[in-house]
Amino acid sequence: MTNNIDKQSFGRAGAVYATDGQTKTGNFCALQFLTATTLASVTWPQLEGTFPTAQLSAGTVIYGNITAFEVTTGDVLAYKASS
Repeated sequence: MTNNIDKQSFGRAGAVYATDGQTKTGNFCALQFLTATTLASVTWPQLEGTFPTAQLSAGTVIYGNITAFEVTTGDVLAYKASS
């Protein structure tokens, strides 16, 4: 039987693509940076501290309970969380 973590890791719940200047909201379990990316903001209620605004390398994946993010430059694939 497939659990929610497996479903999320394979993108079974779907994903959202975001690029330069776009803001996305929803329930995301991971952000994958397809190109070198800078984010203006990230809403992640469980994160202690401030999310870095420095450039993130292509191929980096960040896992968490992310509810919104804004891309300054770059390309992001945001995996939707399974319910």
